[in-house]
This record gives sequence, C-alpha cells and structure tokens, in this order.
Amino acid sequence: MTQKVLPSNHLVAVSDNGAPITSDGGNVLLSMFLNSPVVSRLFNNVEFNDNRKNPRYAKVELLLQMLIQVIEGYRNDNVADYLTQDIEHRLVYAQNMASQPTISRFLSHLTNEDIDELQELNRRIVSLIDERSANTELVLDLDSTYFETFGHQEKIGFNYHYLNVGYHPLIMTDALTVTVRQVSLRSGNTYTGNGATEFVQGYLSTGLSAQHQTIILRGDSGFATPDLMETLEGNNIFYTIRLKSNPRLKRMALDGRYVNLDNLLTIEGQLTTDEFEYQAASWDKARRVIVLNDEHGGTQFIVTNLSLPQKDIVRVYRKRAAIEDIIRELKGGFAFGKTDSSSFFANKARMWISVIASNLMRLMKSIALDDQQQSWTINTFRDRLLKIGGRVTKHARKVILTLDSRIQEQFDGLFWRAWERLNALWQ
Repeated sequence: MTQKVLPSNHLVAVSDNGAPITSDGGNVLLSMFLNSPVVSRLFNNVEFNDNRKNPRYAKVELLLQMLIQVIEGYRNDNVADYLTQDIEHRLVYAQNMASQPTISRFLSHLTNEDIDELQELNRRIVSLIDERSANTELVLDLDSTYFETFGHQEKIGFNYHYLNVGYHPLIMTDALTVTVRQVSLRSGNTYTGNGATEFVQGYLSTGLSAQHQTIILRGDSGFATPDLMETLEGNNIFYTIRLKSNPRLKRMALDGRYVNLDNLLTIEGQLTTDEFEYQAASWDKARRVIVLNDEHGGTQFIVTNLSLPQKDIVRVYRKRAAIEDIIRELKGGFAFGKTDSSSFFANKARMWISVIASNLMRLMKSIALDDQQQSWTINTFRDRLLKIGGRVTKHARKVILTLDSRIQEQFDGLFWRAWERLNALWQ
C-alpha cells in the first residue's frame, strides 16, 4: 500500500488501498434495460452470418458491447481495452468485454446480410416505441447531412455544399417519437435528392405500422422531384416539400391572376399569399403551391398535397427543423458520423450502430423517465443517471455496488423511480 500526504494540505492523505471504484455506477439501469426479456428478444432474433471457427464472442455479443460503449459516451474503440479490466462492467453486464482488436475484426467481418439484420433490428426497436406512443400519425422528415473523413477512405467525394471531402448520407426521422427510421451512407459528391425515391420506398415497404393512419413527409428543395412526389401520392402519403425558386414561380407569385392579393395572412412574422396551381416541365400534373414572403423580401415556395389551410401548412413545414436537432444529437451524443475506418462498409455499419443506440435510448427513456424528462439529451441522461460514482465490495458471497448517497437527494429520487420502472420489465 502507498500513502502520501497532500503538500497543499497536510491534513489530507492519499492512499491506493481502497476498494475498486467506478464512475459508471448508473450502468446498472442500462444493464437492467438491455438484459430485460423485452429487449433481449430483440437481440435474440438477430441472425448474423458467422463463419468464424470457435469464436470467443458471438457477433451479437460484440454488437451489444459496441452499443454499450456508444450509449455510455465512449467514442473510441480502444476504450474496450479499459473496459476489459473494469470490474463494474464485467459484473453489471455479466460478460467479459472484448478487446479493441476484436471489435475491429467484428466490423470487418460483417456482411451485407448482417447490415440488413441491423436495419431490421432498428425497425423492431422503432415498432416498440410506436406501440408505446400509440400515435396514429407519422411525421417523416427527410434530410441529408455530412460526414467528415480523413485520409484515403472508400467512396468519399467532394461536396460543394459543405466544401469538403467526405460522405453525404440520407436520413429520415419521425418528429413525433424523435426516432431515426432510415439511413443510407452515400459518397460525398452525391446530389441531395439522388436515390431519395428508392430510399423512401424502401422504408414504406417494410417500416410502416397499421397504427399510422396519417403519414406526412417533409423535405427541403433537394427532394422536390416528380418521382418522389408520385411515389408518395401513390401510397396515400401527404407531403410538404420546398421548391427551389425560379423566374416562373416568382412571376406567378406576383401575378394577381394566380394569387389572391387581398387575402394575405400574417403567420409568425411571415406573410403567405393564397396558393396557386403550378406544373413544372417534368411534372405529370399541376400541384398546389404555397408562397411565403418574409419581412426581408425573401420568397419561399412549398408544394403540397395537403388540403389544410395555408397557415397550417406553413406551420407543418416549418417544424421540419426538428430533424436538425436529431442529427445534432446523433453526432454529438452517439458518434454518428464516426468514419475512422478506411472501409466504406465498416463506416456504414458504424452509422447503423449509432442509430440503433439512439433509438434504444429513446425506448429506455420512454420506459424509465418521468414525462418532463423525455426531452433530455443523451448527455443529460448520462450525467444524471449513468455517470454515478460507486464502490465495489464483496460480502457474504455477494458483490455489492455502493453508489454515491446523493443519488437519492438529487433529482428527487429519479434514479430509484427509473429502477422500479425497469424492474417491472422483468415481471
């Protein structure tokens, strides 16, 4: 044992003879959730291709470890080497943690069929969230984002919007449940709308629930393609999509023959005129267009097949900014956009793991937290419920994890309320 006196305060001594301690004591809640019968069934149904001989870890076990690391906020794979020595992780998750090389090999051994299994796992998680929400409406937001890359990586390209080299993935979310429904990794030089119709069709063919009686899709001008609008109309899906301004639209917006200038409406600081019917050269028919004029003289055009009043359509469309918050949370909290592999396929797998981790936390929050905490970011969730100091001791054949006594005082007993709610999953 070593013990030394703090030179700045001789009344304080520092010793290394204490019991094992952890800064992740709240992981007991995450373990209760992941190992519960409800969630375990999700992973038991994952069928990875595994041709390895006598593997120490099944692919599903490695997937779970990566999800745990992402949820806990560990962005680098080499943290796995630390976790292999951490007694709290071994005890709480009832398994030995794999090393960093094993995690890397897991990613390199994934196949196209395995990626399909990840996508199906995400769909099942989202279905559970939908069942708990009981929403009859689905509000899909379609967008693209940017993943920065470094070095020589497969399928990267220069993106003129972001003025950088990287990837340009598609993402679709539901604004009501704040869940990620679909993602697709693409080269950085892919135009925003390229492949968007197939992307949406892929989700519509597998991801819809009978409980959703009304479906609305919102998108920016990069997705205003006739193919996408025809696909949505053919599936009885409503949409509000921004159109790129062009001279003809501007002339029609100023022409009293097309709009009723006597019926201007003030909406949250902006003006909207009555709509007019507009048919672009590539469209098979004319469609309803709403015109927005802001106080700075700017004009926006929204094409829609909704029959709502103009002001309601404007409000519906403007709320699509919620997807930016989801993307920001994914990147900042779940390592969405982590592209440190040279393989396009491995980076695609990482992207899906980040999405699954995010949706798992959305499901956990819906079960464990009070209503007022449902909007917590992952960083707030970690700080208040996962990153809790604890000490591991053994007594009478039992291992006792003693948590900081302040968890009961802080947040009005939220930790133990979450415990009871998660414990109910085991009943």
